[in-house]
Amino acid sequence: MPKPKPGEIWLVKFPFTELTSTKVRPALVLAEHREDLIIIGIFSKVPAGALRETWILIEETNIEFKQTGLKKTSII
Repeated sequence: MPKPKPGEIWLVKFPFTELTSTKVRPALVLAEHREDLIIIGIFSKVPAGALRETWILIEETNIEFKQTGLKKTSII
């Protein structure tokens, strides 16, 4: 099985807030530290209005969108 590398998008089991179950969601691999990965979730529920400064919008209209493997516009 290939090893995730920084900059890649992988499907990861994220826990729900109450930690009783998980849901598979895309995540961006930020860094590798020994045997651990530092990741950040990618979410397709984009809030209406202005985005926070720290959020990154990944729009499906971008010519490189297909390379992400995402299905629709999302935020990091």
